[in-house]
Amino acid sequence: MRLSFACPDGRVRLTAAARAMLLAGSVGLAGCASQPAAPPPSPPWEDAAFAPVAVDTSARDLFALTPEMRHFLRSDLSVLLHMEGRQEGLYQALRSQRYLKLDYDAAHTRTAAESFRDRAGNCLSLVILSATLARDLGLSVSFQEVLGEDSWGLSGDFIVASGHVNLVLGQRAGVLLGDESQARVVDFLPSDRARGYRTRRVGETTLVAMYQNNRAAEALVEGRLDEAYAWARAAVRTEPRRSASLNTLGVVYQRRGLPTAAEQTWRLALDLAPDDTRVMGNLVALLQAQGRPEAAQPVQARLARLQSLAPFTHYREGLLAARAGNWPRTRDEMQQEIDRNPNFLEAQAWLAQAYLALGDLPEARRHLQRAAELGDTPADRSLYAAKLARLGQVRAP
Repeated sequence: MRLSFACPDGRVRLTAAARAMLLAGSVGLAGCASQPAAPPPSPPWEDAAFAPVAVDTSARDLFALTPEMRHFLRSDLSVLLHMEGRQEGLYQALRSQRYLKLDYDAAHTRTAAESFRDRAGNCLSLVILSATLARDLGLSVSFQEVLGEDSWGLSGDFIVASGHVNLVLGQRAGVLLGDESQARVVDFLPSDRARGYRTRRVGETTLVAMYQNNRAAEALVEGRLDEAYAWARAAVRTEPRRSASLNTLGVVYQRRGLPTAAEQTWRLALDLAPDDTRVMGNLVALLQAQGRPEAAQPVQARLARLQSLAPFTHYREGLLAARAGNWPRTRDEMQQEIDRNPNFLEAQAWLAQAYLALGDLPEARRHLQRAAELGDTPADRSLYAAKLARLGQVRAP
């Protein structure tokens, strides 16, 4: 099944964690608004098939400021904010390990308060935290979807689409009286990747829906279907036109054994986003499993035109080769997978294993180093760093 996580970082790996692609729509300027579009048809709601859960899915506390956060701004950052100004001071604090000491951690998607408490989060969580702090300082804030940063990852039997979002402090060019030089983009991508991308402005409602969809996908990956339904339902109600949230809802239905509801939900998503390959892949798989090749054919044909090779084809071939002990084939398949998706952690790790088996220690170290850099959590990064250290003790034959 194909899922969409918002966020997160563009790194390709999914534990039970936040990630996501999503985001639709833009914010119009005052005086230029067109007539609002009619609300889309509602997906089928299957409340009777799911047990109620004691979880608040409203996300009403997503941007809540805690006393500890306010104290940090008024005390810990007071000198920096006075010297550099509120916008530049906060920007430096978010980027520096001297102040907030933020760490990337995709264990789960956090609220602003949770990210501040843990000093960690995925990119969506850290954007939410940054916006909360900025607003308390009276700064202008806007959100951006990064276009072209979507990538694919694996989590169990889920194929996960991952995207990226960032934050703008101050006004951008063309917005009111702002100037591009006055704005600061807060981005939690590695610096070598946070250049030259295209962006699209999105509103806070989209960000809330992203958060809710992430929570749904996390619960789904961990097998908590009742909770996943509650979060997916909330995400769709927050922003009914987002195909990513509808896709997640469809996967929840499919996992609960409700194929008719899943199909209806995915077809609604495709009405709203005809080129969403995640939804297409899920719908094709469902129709084929039901023995309905005629119904699947037009969707499959369109998917083939948009996506020449299914995600992870080379990776899976590489795994089969590794199990057979065919390390040259493993090396070649994993390299082709990385050529398509350089940030796929598992492919980097397997390529390192292949080079080690073939006696090429420099290449094994290089790809293991890359795997360590791509770790989603501190535990992941420590694990691969330890493997790299052990490999450093091995001498070439």
